[in-house]
Amino acid sequence: MVDDFDTKIDGMENEQDGVLEGAADVDAPASDSAAATAKEVDAPEGTATVDAPEDAGAAADDAPRIPEFLQHPATGAAPRTSQVVDEEPVPTEEAPGASPVEAVGSFFSEGAAAVREMSAARKAHAEAREQLEQLDATIADEEAELAHRREVAANYHAIISSETARRDGATKAEQAAEVEQARIQGEIDALKERLQQMKDADSQTEKRLKAALDAAEAREASSRENGARLQRRLDDAKRNLEKAEEDQKNGVAAAQAAVESAESRLAMLHDEYAEVQRNPSANSAAYSVRADELQTEISDAAHELQSARDDLPRITKELEDALAHARKAVSEAEKPMDDAKQAFREVSSAADEARNTYREAKDDATERQRKLKEEISGKEKERRAQEQAAEDARAEASEAQALIDEANDIYAHPEVTETIAARLEADRAEREEQAVEVEQLASTEKAVRERTRGSRARFIGAIVGIVVLVVAVIALVIVFMNR
Repeated sequence: MVDDFDTKIDGMENEQDGVLEGAADVDAPASDSAAATAKEVDAPEGTATVDAPEDAGAAADDAPRIPEFLQHPATGAAPRTSQVVDEEPVPTEEAPGASPVEAVGSFFSEGAAAVREMSAARKAHAEAREQLEQLDATIADEEAELAHRREVAANYHAIISSETARRDGATKAEQAAEVEQARIQGEIDALKERLQQMKDADSQTEKRLKAALDAAEAREASSRENGARLQRRLDDAKRNLEKAEEDQKNGVAAAQAAVESAESRLAMLHDEYAEVQRNPSANSAAYSVRADELQTEISDAAHELQSARDDLPRITKELEDALAHARKAVSEAEKPMDDAKQAFREVSSAADEARNTYREAKDDATERQRKLKEEISGKEKERRAQEQAAEDARAEASEAQALIDEANDIYAHPEVTETIAARLEADRAEREEQAVEVEQLASTEKAVRERTRGSRARFIGAIVGIVVLVVAVIALVIVFMNR
């Protein structure tokens, strides 16, 4: 539970270092009483330094010196880590008549000094450990470099022989890849030229076949239009024939109907005249008038009947002539249809053949060009593979040459290897000293933590209490103002 308490205290100290240090600076006038308290804590009863044996001073001279920033803030001497501090520092007794302000100032000065001392101890320990880790990394790098240089020096001739052979082989491989790359590039250029010639020839063929197709389609369109025109002429002739047949039928029927109507009217008038003759009226004047009228009407009806009879053969002849003319027109319109249909079939077949020829030639050209492009693409892949092989061989030759140069440099300068070995031994010795210092600083940090635990806890508790009190006062003021 003590460790948990210290962890919480340290966390609060880390968050409020700036505030606490500022508070310590403000309370600086009371530092004399804090120094007195610290002296009493560092030198409890029965452990006066006057009575210490002489060999203790000699031992202190042989031990590693504690950095100045870890020395006790009041006495200026490093805290003694050889003895475990299990008791809280004895509070300084206030002089009779001391004011409460001085007591509060002394309290805050002691707390701020304890916080600063703990922070300095923790910082010194962390910096020393970081230096130790840097030394470890440096020693590991020097060990690896020294082992590498000694291995190279021991196998110098074998390395030079193998890497030279490797470099020469890589150089030959690079040259061979470049030669092969140039050969493939020549094939690619020839294939591209062939492709261009193929495109030009196919373009000319396509233009020629397109012109033939356009001409065939134009003839097809003309033949189609001619056939449509002849068909319209035949349709018109057939419609005229149908009309002539209808007119002939209706005209003859109308002429016959006119004759029959005239005959019927004449017969009716004769019957009426005969009736008048058989039954003369008592009124002779009326009888005479009606008889004269009937005679006139009979004469007119007879004339109409004769005209109708005379018109019948004429009308029949005219209609028959019109019908014959319409039939002849249909016959004349039908005559060129067979030839027109045959001509259209021939022209249409020629146009279809031209279309097929044009489409097949275009498809064939596309397929041939596609295959040639695929061949070019394959050659380009081969060229890129040779380029990559040349780059790999060039990199391998460079790597081999770098290893040769490194081996020559290491072999020619053994003093560098000895210098690295000497530096490694010095760093190892420094590392041992640094490790001891880290252990001592860790012990010092632990001792400071235990010795100042009570002062830091009381100080931080007081700060927290003040903050809570200020927050409460502000809250009360806000509540009061909102009423």
